[in-house]
Amino acid sequence: MMREIRNPNHPKKGSTMKVGPIRAKKDIKAILKLLSDNPRDRLLFLMGINNGLRCGDLLKLKVSDVSGMKVGDSLTIKEGKTGKENVLVINKPVFEALKVYLDFKKPEDEDYLFESRKGKGAITIQAVNNKVKKWTSDINLKGN
Repeated sequence: MMREIRNPNHPKKGSTMKVGPIRAKKDIKAILKLLSDNPRDRLLFLMGINNGLRCGDLLKLKVSDVSGMKVGDSLTIKEGKTGKENVLVINKPVFEALKVYLDFKKPEDEDYLFESRKGKGAITIQAVNNKVKKWTSDINLKGN
């Protein structure tokens, strides 16, 4: 007889899982320190915590969408899930991370901003979820 091994963080079939934001500044600073040597993931994290956009909407961004933007500039994005328009604002931390990333990577305008290492497509939502779980685990942050 085979026994099913369940992930304790995985919800039971048909139920939902509550996911909360990272609220404590010390936790955000710890993750940013952890990502200091990874410009792409640092930019992704900063864009995620500074804007009310879903991960999937950030992953659709192309380099041409954000190149040349300055602090205070904004970009209207049509949300994939709701179809509503939302605004991506470039604040100082996002601008600085964007500049470092674009100077480091030197991507083409038609490239995805958050390009996968496995080809020309964007990284997947599942890959980002795994990254966030790893980052939070690395700083001993509990919860989803």
